Amino acid sequence: MQSITASIVLYNNSLEQVRACLSSLKADARVHVMLVDNSQQRGRYDELSSDDVEIINSPGNIGFGGGHNLTLPRIRELGSTVHLVVNPDIVVRRGCVPALTEVLVSRPEVAVAGPRIVAPDGRLYRSCKLFPTPWNLFARRFAPAFLYRASDARYELHAFQYDRPLEAASLSGAFLAFRSEAFLVLGGFDPRYFMYLEDVDICRRAARLGALVFEPKAEVEHEHGQGSYRSLRLLKEHIRSAMLYFNRFGWLRDKERDALNRATLKRVMTNAGCQQR
Repeated sequence: MQSITASIVLYNNSLEQVRACLSSLKADARVHVMLVDNSQQRGRYDELSSDDVEIINSPGNIGFGGGHNLTLPRIRELGSTVHLVVNPDIVVRRGCVPALTEVLVSRPEVAVAGPRIVAPDGRLYRSCKLFPTPWNLFARRFAPAFLYRASDARYELHAFQYDRPLEAASLSGAFLAFRSEAFLVLGGFDPRYFMYLEDVDICRRAARLGALVFEPKAEVEHEHGQGSYRSLRLLKEHIRSAMLYFNRFGWLRDKERDALNRATLKRVMTNAGCQQR
């Protein structure tokens, strides 16, 4: 039996939401869960503590990535094979964790695996994407839709039907299954991102260690918030994260991004051609 750990970073989340996430996760597989509490008020999640659910109080609101990074010493101590990064607004569908674990265990070249993600009403969330260019991120927020519609469809891989496995460039951070060894080698997330794009950053770095694979047999339900579309403060944080990302990997010139994106597009179009035949 594989040893599986999971981390869930909390910030003033409702007890009911966290309990639903935990219940669905633990009903799906035997998982040791670490709840990282970034909230100012301590103790609200104490009743969820058990032999396989531990609570880690952060020194403050250190952000999504920083919170998950607090679990790195425990992942090493527990010797897990697979580590799950889970948003608290996730509900895990049956068979999800075993399916992702099977991908990571049976395919040693895979570093990260991700599930199919749907909204509570069943709508598909396009969790497989290319690595973004500056145009992808800024145009969709500030440009008229007709100017970026075609590039957005390419960036979000609209040609992909989510009905078969895909080695993708980038996967959504709402739910990621890491080979624990890879997560430790990466040092977790870059804590300089308070929120937004930390998942793109870690996918980019993980691609240097192994493949990132979408697995359609695994599915989770996610209440996708898009907070930066409603809050000026979160919009500023999104822009700050984008600048940090492109300063790190390159703005207009980024050969690694271009190569990874071309390879993903080729796989998507090959799959689309097979479907048409």
